[in-house]
Amino acid sequence: MELIKLFLLGASGYLLAALYDIALLFRKYRLSRILYAGFFVTALPFVWLFIQHRSPHSSLVTVLLLLLMGISLLLVVYSVLLEIPLKKSETDTLYTKGTYRLCRHPGFWWYSFFTLFSAVYFWYAPIVLVHFGFILCNFLLVVLEDFVLFPRMFPQYGEYKKVTPFLFPF
Repeated sequence: MELIKLFLLGASGYLLAALYDIALLFRKYRLSRILYAGFFVTALPFVWLFIQHRSPHSSLVTVLLLLLMGISLLLVVYSVLLEIPLKKSETDTLYTKGTYRLCRHPGFWWYSFFTLFSAVYFWYAPIVLVHFGFILCNFLLVVLEDFVLFPRMFPQYGEYKKVTPFLFPF
């Protein structure tokens, strides 16, 4: 039951993130500031899991997995939260450089790697299923963004889609 609640908490974060994008689309900036919290709500289940559960692996494997999770998490933070605000020169324009030149949703990959390494860290089937549920929620969010929201938010998104792959950079 605890894991179902954690999944619902994480999934609600993805719903808030989708509503954040919709608020931006309709230029509801005050509302979008509140809904931005959804991105952080998606992290709460992981915090809870790390507080409540330990890895069954040896110390060496545990440290390696924690290192890989840390690298993945830094890449998520960079691609999703820092890269665009730091490197984009104009507001309300589409950012197509850096990691967004590799694919249209690089944060999906970094988050998926973090989540997979976390699933291996816990190595407990119900927790692994919750992790795959989070990856699915993230995938549904990027599909909604890519096919519905971003083409309406950015007039140049159609051209960007022609030259930059959806998810698979190679």
